[in-house]
Amino acid sequence: MDANVTRAWTNNPQAIRAWIDVVQGLVTLTATLLGGLWAWSKFIVERGLVPPSQLEISLRKLGTPASSDMLEVEVDVTNKGSSALIICDLRVRLRYLNDDDIITVVDDAGSAAFGRVNFLHAHVVVPRLGSQSQEPAPHATAPLSSGEFWIVKYDTFVQPGVQQRYTFTTLLPGSAIYALARASFRYQMRPSRLQLAILAISRRLGMIQYSLNNITKPHTVEKTFNLREAQPASTLPSSDPRPLRTP
Repeated sequence: MDANVTRAWTNNPQAIRAWIDVVQGLVTLTATLLGGLWAWSKFIVERGLVPPSQLEISLRKLGTPASSDMLEVEVDVTNKGSSALIICDLRVRLRYLNDDDIITVVDDAGSAAFGRVNFLHAHVVVPRLGSQSQEPAPHATAPLSSGEFWIVKYDTFVQPGVQQRYTFTTLLPGSAIYALARASFRYQMRPSRLQLAILAISRRLGMIQYSLNNITKPHTVEKTFNLREAQPASTLPSSDPRPLRTP
């Protein structure tokens, strides 16, 4: 009976062509579904949760009142994505070296700053006696560490294609000669169940190489500035002589 069926298939090229068309249709449908899933996870879910952004920090010396240096820290956040960028926990950290400090590098191999210049002094502002303690910012994952300050204590946003500037003006001792400035923020991620499911399927199929657990650390930028010069060391003159920037 099997021989008869095989002979029937062999003698019926239209049936064979019909089955080939069915298989081709299934392959095309599968490829279309996988391509649509990749595009949805890459351009809709991923860029909606974590829009590509650029973070820059610069320092501007405003004056020297009362043996201090008045500095304006400028943090620029550029949204290079196609959806609104929600910024959480935007903070800045300042450390510095005085002109009489011995400059060394961190030689502790277990330290995250291993091999970097050791900026000995953290910019610390002593709270006024009787003032209330600073409450943590909403959604902040960690309290402020030594030398850190919130630039924006609440969640804010940057529209697609917009470069938003945030400033923080403070004082450093007049003896400070080098300053290390770092800015950081966290992405606000509140994915829906559908988005989580799409990301999980895409990761299992190898379409994306990360999970949301890989994006828990803050987005940071760090630069060093020479406070005694109009421009930081080892930089070319800027078209705007005011900002102290590094390339």
